[in-house]
Amino acid sequence: MIIVGAYAPGFNESWLGRRIDPRTVDSLLDMNKRFGISLVGEGGEYETLVLDAPYFKRRVQLLRVEKVWEDDSGYLLVKEARLVGKSTKT
Repeated sequence: MIIVGAYAPGFNESWLGRRIDPRTVDSLLDMNKRFGISLVGEGGEYETLVLDAPYFKRRVQLLRVEKVWEDDSGYLLVKEARLVGKSTKT
């Protein structure tokens, strides 16, 4: 899962395309304390895109994206993507 839209104080263009991982969660916790944003983005502070999940038969691979940032908000414009198979490692 990646962040594809950022619409609240504390976010900047570097957040666009950022994967949700433990480091990102720590940053969101900090922003919650500093700016009061919802950790899960339920107030519209940010939007996400799921690229893979256990129940997906294939994953989404982003081929071309463009960051669109204006003033203090922006989004990741997906220009080209494809579905790819998953590894069958056990």
